[in-house]
Amino acid sequence: MTNPPSSDKAVSTARQNTVAEGSARLLENSIAAALSAIEIYNKPDFKYREQVFSILIINAWELLLKAKLVADSGGRLESLYILKEDGQPKVSRTGQPLTIEILVAVKKLDLDPAIAGNLEALIGVRAVSVHFYASESLSYLVYTLGAAALQNYQTFVRQNFGRSLLEYNFYILPLAFAYNFKTLAMIECDKEPSAVAALLKSVTAAQEAIESSDFHLVCEIATELRSAKKFVAGTADISVVVAPTGSDKIVYRTQPLTDKYPLSYYEVMEKVRSALPGVKQSQIDGAIKSLNMKGNAAYSAYNFRTKLQQEKAKKSGSVPKGMTSIYNEDAIRMLIQILRKDEPAKGLTG
Repeated sequence: MTNPPSSDKAVSTARQNTVAEGSARLLENSIAAALSAIEIYNKPDFKYREQVFSILIINAWELLLKAKLVADSGGRLESLYILKEDGQPKVSRTGQPLTIEILVAVKKLDLDPAIAGNLEALIGVRAVSVHFYASESLSYLVYTLGAAALQNYQTFVRQNFGRSLLEYNFYILPLAFAYNFKTLAMIECDKEPSAVAALLKSVTAAQEAIESSDFHLVCEIATELRSAKKFVAGTADISVVVAPTGSDKIVYRTQPLTDKYPLSYYEVMEKVRSALPGVKQSQIDGAIKSLNMKGNAAYSAYNFRTKLQQEKAKKSGSVPKGMTSIYNEDAIRMLIQILRKDEPAKGLTG
């Protein structure tokens, strides 16, 4: 006959169960808040979309970070309490212990700067939007911050709780007819209310300072709507379509180079100058050179006149002098970002 567990052991076991329960409950509530944020955002017609989304996604993150703090402290819910000078927790009017707010949790966990910046920006959006400021630019900012917040959320949950969220459709709608998908750097802040303009500028500045990591401060979208006929004609890198005869034959079509890189050097210069009226051609040329844009597939391609010319360049490892390049929209966004960053030093707007 086995001896019953001692009372101390039973208490310890009960406490461990409570610990796991507390962290798990916070996590489940966090996921529920995040899913509610997505559901609200994805409703076809919801007049208070950005405001409610920002409130709910911040609440989801606050619960998530508190779940992490509880888990890290061995399950001590007291680790979340705001303490008075005598060490006792402060309480609300209903007698419940007051807990730390989200930015304190961010600091305690020493989060990746991209997560911290994203959450601070969303808190700024919440403050701006609930005080009745609204604009198309603010709506777009919420979209870019929200997409990043959800990507960060999934990564954080997987890394810290070992849980996959693939069972959920964990994304906000990737396309919307109402938005003009352009880089934040190209939004004209002088046409926005002062509070919105200040928020946009702070997010853009923070974005430029963030180094590459597993997390994102914003996720910007570049998209273009095309008719089905044009899509079938081949505008993706590789298009796969069923042959129109109704047979099982699959047709592969590669994308023309000019579809991937539709802009000439002079068109690039014109677009950059439109965003930064004071920029000089020599400064654009310098930025192209410093970023090694020519020949970098992320931004440009050499416009070879013949296949033979291209093959010779491959064999020799050098491009003929005077070879022109064609560019994409990413090149413009990068140039604007770099040149705008240098504005105070170089007087681009003077």
